[in-house]
Amino acid sequence: MKTGLLRKAPFLAAFLAGAAMVLSFAPWDFSALTYLALFIFLLALTAEAQPSPLILHYVFALGLFGVGISWIFISINTYGGASILLAGALTGLFVLLWSLTFLPQALILKFLSGGTLLRGLPWFSIVWVLGEWFRGWFLTGFPWLYVGYAQGEGLIGGWAPFGGALLVSFVAVLLVELSVRCWRNKEIKWLGVIVGILLASSLVSEQDFVREKGTLRIAGIQANLDQHTKWLPQQFESNLEAHTRLMGDLENADLIVWSEASLTRFADQAGRELEALDQWAASRKQGLIIGVPSRDDAGYYNGVRGLGVAEGSYLKRHLVPFGEFVPLAPLLRGAIDFFDLPMSRNQPGPMDQVPITFLEHALSVSICYEVVNAELVRLSAVDPALMLTVSNDTWFGRSMGPEQHLEIAQMRAREMGRSMFRVTNNGVTALISNRGEVLARLPSDGPGVLMETVKLYEGKTPFAGWGHWPLITACLLLLGLGLAERLQIRSWVSRWRGP
Repeated sequence: MKTGLLRKAPFLAAFLAGAAMVLSFAPWDFSALTYLALFIFLLALTAEAQPSPLILHYVFALGLFGVGISWIFISINTYGGASILLAGALTGLFVLLWSLTFLPQALILKFLSGGTLLRGLPWFSIVWVLGEWFRGWFLTGFPWLYVGYAQGEGLIGGWAPFGGALLVSFVAVLLVELSVRCWRNKEIKWLGVIVGILLASSLVSEQDFVREKGTLRIAGIQANLDQHTKWLPQQFESNLEAHTRLMGDLENADLIVWSEASLTRFADQAGRELEALDQWAASRKQGLIIGVPSRDDAGYYNGVRGLGVAEGSYLKRHLVPFGEFVPLAPLLRGAIDFFDLPMSRNQPGPMDQVPITFLEHALSVSICYEVVNAELVRLSAVDPALMLTVSNDTWFGRSMGPEQHLEIAQMRAREMGRSMFRVTNNGVTALISNRGEVLARLPSDGPGVLMETVKLYEGKTPFAGWGHWPLITACLLLLGLGLAERLQIRSWVSRWRGP
């Protein structure tokens, strides 16, 4: 490996490593490729004749995002109405720009190199996790393709209830970093640490912080509405009938859930239909949760509403950049008009909302993109009995996007120790266990009903109580110490050299 591609073409090796790592995520789930890809990347970074670490980080990110989020092209081209050329250009531009978020990691690692007191710390792992955290909130955040998501169902995934996806990422990257030390520097002592981490991972996987508190029979309605015609006014009755037709044989269901924006009129326009659905569900002593948009003078809202014996409503709080809102809209208006892209007037709902309830059970509800935000999901409800997420992944076609989205939802379930019931317009509608396993799912691209007995839980995992903050705080403190040491060393050198 030292005398092969890494030596002759390190930038190509880094790019291929980033691209190959995508295969460790859904739908392929070759989780071992995470370790191989990062091993090759870190070997390139630590080579004796080290090329530019900034370029290495950037081309690795280009491979990762260029392959891993290529499904954005389908949204822009097939459903956004942009030409193939324009859609390709916009997708490529996003990949080029978002890959720049790897550069802070490169700069920090370069600055830390040469330290003495803290040299033994796993700086690559620490900085990697801070990089993922940074991408989770920078420019409202795009927390996609985290290393931890590819490891959620494996041995290392057992750390999720303790510190979430970022802790899983840290442990996985740490194993790679220690392996490179063994390989590169012949430091066999790290083999014992690696074995210790694997044994600890096995032990933490057996820990259980929650208790069962009953079950519910839940039915998810996957209506498979055509995204091209869904919002045409003349389609409303047909869309409504597509959902109600699937509910005919659900007398044994306790709770019925429709997907995101399943009612294709604003709530103030569909008062008669909402009242009829409410009375229908109440007469059967069932709960019905449907996706319904609403509006006021400020704009539009994406939300869900409880009917029958389900009570309350929820408005989406985390909107999709360039999908549901346009950042810096006044500055970009000319460009948007030029490309003939639609301006969205969607508004975020209030951050503090009363949870939807079904009988005495509080439900944690997230809409579509919100499920990728671990903190938002964590704070949605105090000790919820169940997690629900509704989505419309039709925008991504038959790409890897919906499967990646499901994989992220699986991590949320394992972090919180809760069952998650996921309902989408055309897939992937699924039931996820409190350990992040997909227990049942519907085929995509067709109508159907997923009817399952779902376990309810009570109690909190450490992550539910503290989130990612213990890990992030520790990493930031160590980074501060490392930066302070390097700055102090430079000060000593300057004094020694004199004026």
